[in-house]
Amino acid sequence: MNAKKLLLFDFDGTVADNSQGIFNCVRYAAAKHGFPAPDAETLRRFVGPPLYESFSRYFGADHETALSMVASYRERYRPIGTTEAVLYPDMARMLCTLKADGYTLAICSGKPQEFVEKICRMLGVHDVFSGFYCPSLKDTALEKADYILRAIADFGVTKAQTLMIGDTRSDIAAAKKAGVESVGAAYGFAAPGELEENGADHIVNDAGEMYTCITGRALI
Repeated sequence: MNAKKLLLFDFDGTVADNSQGIFNCVRYAAAKHGFPAPDAETLRRFVGPPLYESFSRYFGADHETALSMVASYRERYRPIGTTEAVLYPDMARMLCTLKADGYTLAICSGKPQEFVEKICRMLGVHDVFSGFYCPSLKDTALEKADYILRAIADFGVTKAQTLMIGDTRSDIAAAKKAGVESVGAAYGFAAPGELEENGADHIVNDAGEMYTCITGRALI
């Protein structure tokens, strides 16, 4: 791997496991709108993509219903779902070590920035990140590749000096579209073989492997 300066981390499934918060809120929205409880595979598919898209695709909800389901999801997520998150093992230590090593770390996620920052504060890693490249609750027009390019411009680095780290095909696709190298976090929510099939440049199985992949050294 070429020397990197800017490390962009997806959030859910990469930095934190917020699956219980997400799953419980999807169940809440489904029940509130009269849909049967989703199965485990459907729930997993909600980690990563925009909520509106997922409610439309996996529940067959029309435009108005999908918007209403997103609102119901957030009705529970803001006060409760954000508390149902944990960092992956060794994640805090790895992030702090990378920052101490001189890398610039930022979040690049499709999750609304309000929620990402709230969870990061709760988990004690907010100050590790020098920026948050995420949509607002109302503005979802930009794609993840757009946020990658915005971060590159803001920090004054090149594409070759930038690394996108994420756990699903959407992260890998965004990295490719933006023209940056990618690391796939296999411990997250990708289906078996998904990261390989979508062309992740590197694949790691835990925070220690991620650190070694980025730096060439073991996490001590």
